[in-house]
Amino acid sequence: MTNAPVNSFDEWSPLKEVLVGRADHYNAHHVDTSFQLFYFDNVKPDVDAAAGQPLLPIPQRIVDELNEDITGLAEALATGGITVHRPAAPGKDIDIRSPYWDARATPPLNVRDNTIILGRTIVETAPHVRARIFENDMLKSLFYRYYDAGSRWLSMPRPALARGSLDTAYFEREGIDVSHVTGADTALPLDGLGLELVFDGAQCMRLGRDVLVNAANRNHHLALRWLREAFPELTFHLLDGIADSHIDSVVVPLRPGLMLLRDPAYLDYLPAAMRSWDVIIPPPMDESAFPDYSEFGFNIASRYIDMNVLSIDENTVVVNSLYPELMDLLEGRGFTVVPVRHRHRRLAGGGFHCFTLDMVRAGGCETYLN
Repeated sequence: MTNAPVNSFDEWSPLKEVLVGRADHYNAHHVDTSFQLFYFDNVKPDVDAAAGQPLLPIPQRIVDELNEDITGLAEALATGGITVHRPAAPGKDIDIRSPYWDARATPPLNVRDNTIILGRTIVETAPHVRARIFENDMLKSLFYRYYDAGSRWLSMPRPALARGSLDTAYFEREGIDVSHVTGADTALPLDGLGLELVFDGAQCMRLGRDVLVNAANRNHHLALRWLREAFPELTFHLLDGIADSHIDSVVVPLRPGLMLLRDPAYLDYLPAAMRSWDVIIPPPMDESAFPDYSEFGFNIASRYIDMNVLSIDENTVVVNSLYPELMDLLEGRGFTVVPVRHRHRRLAGGGFHCFTLDMVRAGGCETYLN
């Protein structure tokens, strides 16, 4: 039972309450245009080879193993004295429809994406992927309990995600032609709509009073404007296209003054006050370290997904036990590592940070960037 409001200002202060996602009925990827654009860097050219198959099935054995590993994560957190909440479980495969498109709904697995906790406020974001538009319904009962306990609760404008509402500017700047993806969109247009506010919570990293925000296109810049207007007491730092969307497999603050960073080249995107922080570069992982899904599907996450760790406090980090190189490196830096197995992270598109939403941490609205 939740008796206190949300309180989560950063990524590292002692974790008290957390939401852990679930993968029930995640038995297919719905590979429409919104899905393809969102995961483009990782699914190209596999989606082209699967043209004409809107649903790419995921074997039940994989779904069972994914849920088994998620249960292991929830149990590890609970063993550490953390209150663990879970979303409602969809009781069946759910097909959804808007006036402009239809899709197979995605279950509430990567719960970091459609919500940001900013201090004492729950913020529901504006999904990129059509199949995820109703995903937060599975979290509503928990959000109401926090609301009743005194939390503030806001929602970004819900996007229509009609044809033509997603900005492809990031790909154009990178010299990548996605016209074959946008041209094959089966959704209907909405007259006069243009580019919408579209944004995921995992495009943010919270540092107390300061929040890093990746904005790679017009959709994201509209969201950054919304955040600045809704939270004038916080400082939102633009990371100008550090990635196409999520950043929690690019930069992961572990505590004040120390971060995981995919590559030193990404320092140039960060606020000047962070460029002097100590940096840990994750050890490389070869493709052979991951399961092969080529018989039925493809990876939707990159090989960097295992740097997507979850901090329990400034000295304790949950790391995939299948990434011993990172475990050894963090232990060598004085961290206590909590190993949890996570086999299908590239197929599910998320690591431990993605699968969790920290509802209550002990930290406050501190200033870590001067």
